[in-house]
Amino acid sequence: MLTTYIIGCVALIIKPGPDLTCTLATALADGKARASTLMAGLVLGCWLWVLLLSAGVASFFTAHPAVMAAIQIAGAAYIGYLAFGAFKEAWTGFRLRGEDAFVPAAAKGWRLVRRGVFMSMSNPLTILFFLAFLPNFTQKGTALPPAVQVLLLGTLFCALVPFIYFPVILAADFFRSRLLGSARSAAWLKLASAVMLAAVAAILAFQVDLRPR
Repeated sequence: MLTTYIIGCVALIIKPGPDLTCTLATALADGKARASTLMAGLVLGCWLWVLLLSAGVASFFTAHPAVMAAIQIAGAAYIGYLAFGAFKEAWTGFRLRGEDAFVPAAAKGWRLVRRGVFMSMSNPLTILFFLAFLPNFTQKGTALPPAVQVLLLGTLFCALVPFIYFPVILAADFFRSRLLGSARSAAWLKLASAVMLAAVAAILAFQVDLRPR
């Protein structure tokens, strides 16, 4: 049962989604250190959803679609804001002349962690996934109550995320290190990051369901 659960977790983590795309975009634009910090925030936000689910609070969100939609709109708007900032920094890089180094503006460590938490918490699809996935692996008749089992299984899922994300971060950082060296190359990387973030924002926005229930 546990082996099946781990295989399912790995398959779901590998599947491209907003969190992985934003981590990749950050690695391309700002390097592995900042991408790893963002990933830490994403994992923390994911674990907070697990905590809410184990505490029974998650049912409130699923019972109130308008709240879910508002959270998702806020998340899409925030990622769109980040994409706009990345486009501005890319434009600044393209306007520079010569081989002057272009250092994009980057958030500090704790701000990146908070950004990751907000991005993860503003994606209600995460809690919908946990609601549909985790209960299938809880067992009756054990010493652990279902809520504790959900918490442990969800924590295991979160612990597996870095093992998938780190290779992606390192590969993106390796690619980035080969292209950096001029304002123009740095600007192209920032532009690629902006396009990826904008795509994530658009996808999240289109997934919002505003129809009355």
